[in-house]
Amino acid sequence: MPMTALTSCSLLGLFLVAASGTSRTARAADGDNKMQSTRADFKEFCQAMQGRWIGEVVWITDWPGFGKKGDKVTAYSDFRISHNGHVLLGRFNGGPGAGTGMVHYDAGKRQIQARWVSSGGSVWNQVIYKQDGLWHELETGSVADGKPIRSSLVRHISDDGKTHRRSGTVKIDGKMVDPVRDVWRRIGD
Repeated sequence: MPMTALTSCSLLGLFLVAASGTSRTARAADGDNKMQSTRADFKEFCQAMQGRWIGEVVWITDWPGFGKKGDKVTAYSDFRISHNGHVLLGRFNGGPGAGTGMVHYDAGKRQIQARWVSSGGSVWNQVIYKQDGLWHELETGSVADGKPIRSSLVRHISDDGKTHRRSGTVKIDGKMVDPVRDVWRRIGD
């Protein structure tokens, strides 16, 4: 009888572990599905981004090679569709710093992905997706000294695509920094 009780408890325990693992996996898959995009979404994002931009940017923290927290700068970005429409190349200049990015569609993961590297040594990896009519950007990466960056941003597009407002939250080394509140205006193709 004790062996039967032990076996029953063990089986119940295994079932609970397996069920909770499946549930976590299902929740994670649901999260991934929310972040999935089509190639048509990627083309739409490229069209929304391509061109030359001028931005009103406030540094949300001290960015090595760029400036100090609270500094307001005029920044410039340029986005070009390349490689037969499979890549969006981006260039950012703000204060004394610069950044280069590449955005692409990963058909296997069904995601729009991006990677940015700055002259200050920071690196950002993004998953970009559209939800409820807005473009969302989930970022992970690190600053030059290795502290992790995590952010969740939303791009609000208005004025027939000529104005982009980025807002959202950023954590560096697990600590919340000032919110993103950048405004970009298209100045040319």
